[in-house]
Amino acid sequence: MKKILPLLLVPALLLSGCGSVSEVILGAPIETVETQEDRTQIRMSWWGNDNRHEYTMNGIGIFEKENPEIKVKNTYGVWQGFERRMRVAMESHTEADVMQINYAWIDQYSPDGSGFYDLSELSDYIDLSNFEESDLQYGIKNGKLNALPIAFNSYEFYYNQVIWDKYGLEFPKTWDEVFAAAEVMREDGIYPFGFVKKQAFMLSLSWFEQTHGKRVFSEDGMLNVDEKELGEMLDFYRKMVDEKVMIPVEDFEKSKFADGTVAATMCWVSDAGNYCKALESKGGIPKIAGYLIPDDSKLSGWYIKPATMYAISAYTDHPQEAAKLLNFLINSPEMASLQMSEKGVPVSKTARQTLHDMPDSDISYEFMASEYMNENIDKLSIIQPVMENDEIISAFKECGDDYIYNKKTLAECSQSLYKTIAE
Repeated sequence: MKKILPLLLVPALLLSGCGSVSEVILGAPIETVETQEDRTQIRMSWWGNDNRHEYTMNGIGIFEKENPEIKVKNTYGVWQGFERRMRVAMESHTEADVMQINYAWIDQYSPDGSGFYDLSELSDYIDLSNFEESDLQYGIKNGKLNALPIAFNSYEFYYNQVIWDKYGLEFPKTWDEVFAAAEVMREDGIYPFGFVKKQAFMLSLSWFEQTHGKRVFSEDGMLNVDEKELGEMLDFYRKMVDEKVMIPVEDFEKSKFADGTVAATMCWVSDAGNYCKALESKGGIPKIAGYLIPDDSKLSGWYIKPATMYAISAYTDHPQEAAKLLNFLINSPEMASLQMSEKGVPVSKTARQTLHDMPDSDISYEFMASEYMNENIDKLSIIQPVMENDEIISAFKECGDDYIYNKKTLAECSQSLYKTIAE
């Protein structure tokens, strides 16, 4: 049965997508909406840029044609504010049936494994044979398969070869070479590196682990260093700012890499295209040079994680329909050809093979970065979700700024940071 909508309601439907997180109904002509009696309705949620919204909705449109008994309602938006709304939805059990989630959310929302649906119970609808057992381990909590990884992610360095060639410099492999490059470039107002606060935190963490041979966080996510050692990380962060190794975090944005203000940046594999395409459009030559790991490093200091994952609500009323949609999103050649490597090279064997079968001209920066990551995977450790805790990262930045601008002593800043993390 169909309900005819008056034309006056059409603008209201269209305007419903104008918020930071919008809900859009797809798969039916504007003048009609299928009711629950006609089709089983499930909801899908994700975040991302306009490109991700477009290809995801196109994919869902294909899924609906292949599964006419299922109607998908989409909730999506940009990252800013999405995590807060996700927290509200999870706490009130009003989350979407199928969700794109962050790796850290498994610990946050499913500490005992019951926060998401156990996907192993839906193996008749989700082809788990596309994943190695080691891949599945990222989504297992307390013996329950909470989520499936879409792609793997790690930080890599992306250099503007034009600038490094201008100064006759090789891409640095040691910390001494990093600071030597700054000494040469700063005379022209150029910084070797530019980072956002999370990248600055991860770089400082990597430096500490490489030089001390000690992990900042243990495998159970507990802080593994004392106040003094946190102070060493803050001191290194200040040194990078004081000696112009990195542009101040508050002054960095993607355009600084594109316009040559910074000679290199560090970002996730899944963000490679966002940075490298912008640089290329301005005449720069982006090069992936991977991980800064000096020969005398005691630990590699670099980490890998699922870029994003798919999960199903533990409270869904339609687990089979949700499983069919999840399987399409993560395993189907149709979705793989639309998504390409925007989220990184797919973990699913079928989806990955779809990309490998495409012409070389379709190879993206994300694909090249993922290949580099896979070639160096033996140097990477599994990230602890606590390393992406925004409260910790923000505290590191705030304490670092207090120290850089002499608002507090190093001891005071170290103590404050320790209390934030340990307590």
